[in-house]
Amino acid sequence: MRKLIAGLVVGASMLVAAPARAAEEAPAWGLRQTHVTDAWAVTHGSSRVTVAVIDTGVSALPDLAGRLLPGKDFVNHDDDASDDNGHGTMAATVIAAAGGNRTGIAGVCWSCRILPVKVLDAKGGGSYSDIALGIRWAADRGAGVISLSLGGSDDSPILRDAVAYADSKGALVVAAAGNRGVSTPHYPAAIPTVLAVGGVTDTGARYDWSNYGDWVGVTGPGCNPAQGPSGVVGPYCGTSSATPFVAGVAGLLASTSPAPTAAQIRAALIATKSQASGRVDALAALKRFVKIAPPDRTAPVLRLVKAKRYVTARATDPSGIARLELVVNGRVTARSVAATHRFALPRKARTVVVRAVDRAGNVRVANGKLGR
Repeated sequence: MRKLIAGLVVGASMLVAAPARAAEEAPAWGLRQTHVTDAWAVTHGSSRVTVAVIDTGVSALPDLAGRLLPGKDFVNHDDDASDDNGHGTMAATVIAAAGGNRTGIAGVCWSCRILPVKVLDAKGGGSYSDIALGIRWAADRGAGVISLSLGGSDDSPILRDAVAYADSKGALVVAAAGNRGVSTPHYPAAIPTVLAVGGVTDTGARYDWSNYGDWVGVTGPGCNPAQGPSGVVGPYCGTSSATPFVAGVAGLLASTSPAPTAAQIRAALIATKSQASGRVDALAALKRFVKIAPPDRTAPVLRLVKAKRYVTARATDPSGIARLELVVNGRVTARSVAATHRFALPRKARTVVVRAVDRAGNVRVANGKLGR
């Protein structure tokens, strides 16, 4: 696992760009605790939403297949935005690695497209001028969300102008708060219209390396699984990791219809964050834009009618019946996907029950032998 990214040198200024850090724990908790897994019941994102990754480039991986757009390399001044470092690819997979394909990892926004913009070289070095060009280029190509896992301690008019340009194009700029563990503003994250992202642990506590302050808009899981250019999966930690996570959540919100504005997405993420930790809540934010029915936790109604050696089961439930099962001696011996079914009863058995399962997974059990 890489422990660096990146020194951005502008003149005599050293700018530390939210490095990837060694993981302190298994990182899979992030998707659950931010309720991204619950939000997936509503949306996996949309291919009409483009998230720009302004970083070291992005390498093509199966988990991004069909959704990695042609990019731009502002370091080598060409159109090859492949990753010769690893940092940008890891950020991209946190945002949008496809889920449910038994490959790699599951990112946050499965259907979102990735626009790779290379502004950092193989060592993670770059300039504010290239970053600004990258922001403008991404905004011109329709990026709805722009993710920046980089930054530094110096404010800059060139960055502010680029962010303002992206704002005018309707893009939400999301940037890393930095990893020095201080309250000193970090740029471009501290630019007022940028959504600055800090990193928190699985308990919601701030990682001691995460920058903080009232200029930080939200926090995200500071450690997440990610894939490097070779496709190898490993833990990816730092505000460099929290930032693409939040950018992925923003992508989910941008995928709703009618499409919300960047300002509305930013406001929703901030308004619904955990008051204790500042951690984003994907489901709560999503509810600002779509009506979500409360989860079905009620077991189906199950009625049995016995006739000789048969029992007819009739089940009803508002969410629908997934299946009926005859369970003999603790083992399922017959199954039906119909809401009504006649089961043949065994002549001799220790226990016989009928089980109804609704589409939400709720279960109702009744005695199949009806007193026999």
